Amino acid sequence: MKIINYLKEILKKRFNRENFLAYIKIFGCQQNEADAEKICGFLKFLGFNFTDDILVADLILFETCAVRHTAEEKILAHIGNLKNIKKANNNIFIAICGCMVEQENIRNYIQEKFGFIDLICGAKIIENFPELFYEKLTGKKLNNFCNIHVSQVLQKNKFKAWVPIISGCNNFCSYCIVPYVRGPEKSKDYNQILDYCKKIIKNGSKIITLLGQNVNSYFYNNFNFSDLLKEIDNINGEFAIRFMTSHPKDFNKNLVDTLASLKHFSNHLHLPVQSGNNKILKFMNRKYTREEYIEKINYAREKIKNLVITSDIIVGFPGETNLEFEDTVSLIKKIQFASIFNFIYSPRVGTAAFNMQDNISHDEKVRRISKIIKIQEKISQEFLSGFVGTNLKVVIEENFANKSIARSKSNLIIELEEKFNVGDIISVKIISSKRNSLIGKKI
Repeated sequence: MKIINYLKEILKKRFNRENFLAYIKIFGCQQNEADAEKICGFLKFLGFNFTDDILVADLILFETCAVRHTAEEKILAHIGNLKNIKKANNNIFIAICGCMVEQENIRNYIQEKFGFIDLICGAKIIENFPELFYEKLTGKKLNNFCNIHVSQVLQKNKFKAWVPIISGCNNFCSYCIVPYVRGPEKSKDYNQILDYCKKIIKNGSKIITLLGQNVNSYFYNNFNFSDLLKEIDNINGEFAIRFMTSHPKDFNKNLVDTLASLKHFSNHLHLPVQSGNNKILKFMNRKYTREEYIEKINYAREKIKNLVITSDIIVGFPGETNLEFEDTVSLIKKIQFASIFNFIYSPRVGTAAFNMQDNISHDEKVRRISKIIKIQEKISQEFLSGFVGTNLKVVIEENFANKSIARSKSNLIIELEEKFNVGDIISVKIISSKRNSLIGKKI
């Protein structure tokens, strides 16, 4: 506590106030949200409150993403906009964290072009944020600050909890920067995960989402992902278990059988396929074929009743011909995903695909992704319309004016024309469907 009190005194002098405000902006995936919640827990412990107004903040922190080039350009533009804020008040503390700054070229660029940044903390060392923060404020080194247990996760939403179970990735898909910015796979301590899940469920969390670049490769002291799921499922309480993201190469029958046996599984599976063509899948280094993917989906649907399946698709991968793209179109029609996330291939420096010849025009890539979006919209609308007239149990997630937004166990979004308390679990009758959501009424 001496260290914490010392830091608080330094912050009081720097900001010239007793109470501090932090502005946090998160770019990218749920893993980034989980990392930001760790940092927010530490800041809260130091006496920070949080604001949505960047102009009144004492501390500004960006949690960054490196998956696509467009995301990096957007983030760099936001960082550039901070210059005038820092110029107006030099005491403001600015931190840039996350995947983007794990790339040496980007980190060097930020240091050279944006010298007003106080702290840069990459995704691999996010656990060391308290130590780095202390060093920047005091100019002194401090080892094992994190082990004093001052850092506590601050959930953005009490009823939804992100639970990282594995960090990093060993797959090295040829288009993906993640293994380079988050490092090799490292599974979290099995008992710590269970203890944390028990704690948040006891405190009211209704949706538990297990996170990792590849959750189904989790392995710690002879406990695999199926073992972990079974233990979490045995915790007392009313909650749903979700997880992301799964890699098809590790999604096997044993895992499907485990999911089918769980009483808390959300019945939602996000299984990124990326392409429907075997040659492109091989160039992507995905380590499965179109036929194997279809077989896995068929087995999952056979074993798990009312399974909702979503996926990711990349179009315009280097060398992808129109015929190979059409294989992806046919796969989408065959599988009938509830929804998909579509992306135009984004070259990433350091990945294997970066050196592949990309001879597809931007206009052609846009044509392809537009075609997929149009096809999937029709499939999604037909899928959602099938729920009209049915009853669903939902969790209230947000309120807007006189309307509530809820989510079903299987991850469907339901709009309610009444206002309920966030976190309430209610039964609703689905009265109509929209493009991406359902309209419900409390029973």
